[in-house]
Amino acid sequence: MKNRGCVFLLLLLTLAGNANTASAQTSALQVQVYDYTGLNPAALREFVARTQEILSASGISLEVDACARSGAPCESHSGSSRQVLIRVVADTGKIMKNARWEKLGMSIADHDGGTYGTVFLKPVEEKASDANLPRIVVLAYAAAHEVGHLLLGEAHSPQGLMKATWSANDFVAMSQNDLHFSPEQARELSSRYGTPRQAEAGADTSVAVSH
Repeated sequence: MKNRGCVFLLLLLTLAGNANTASAQTSALQVQVYDYTGLNPAALREFVARTQEILSASGISLEVDACARSGAPCESHSGSSRQVLIRVVADTGKIMKNARWEKLGMSIADHDGGTYGTVFLKPVEEKASDANLPRIVVLAYAAAHEVGHLLLGEAHSPQGLMKATWSANDFVAMSQNDLHFSPEQARELSSRYGTPRQAEAGADTSVAVSH
């Protein structure tokens, strides 16, 4: 009985160690979202969740986090290999110098990718109305498109999420949760960002949440 007790204790310690290892894992990518349009909390939560769902469908290990609109930057996930930032603003405003221009959004990216992207709520709402889709659905796809440029580079693809201009069929695909990265893009994203990273022992992996 004494030996059995020792074996049982060792088993419990092993399981506890595995649990601690799992909890120490953090996503390979963090997408930090800053909303400057005043989306209500429910809409912002839905936007964040939909954006994460679209991106994770390609095999990316990521967290999409709504960050407080303050002077301090959003807290980064310890262990994340990459952070990118998406702003949601009301309208297109002035075209940023040296930035790739899109009607629904833009990102500062070259052939290697970038860090900062923006989506525009008013043009998104117009497209959503034309396509008879909820604005948050189109906003999430626009954000995922810009994240795609930040990770993959400025080039567009002939089909799917990374098309330069979405057609009526693409908006139908959005309504069915069926607009994705191309298979080649998904393989590249999965190979680069598909594995959770190991956070440092004792590191704080919490992030700032929405206003």
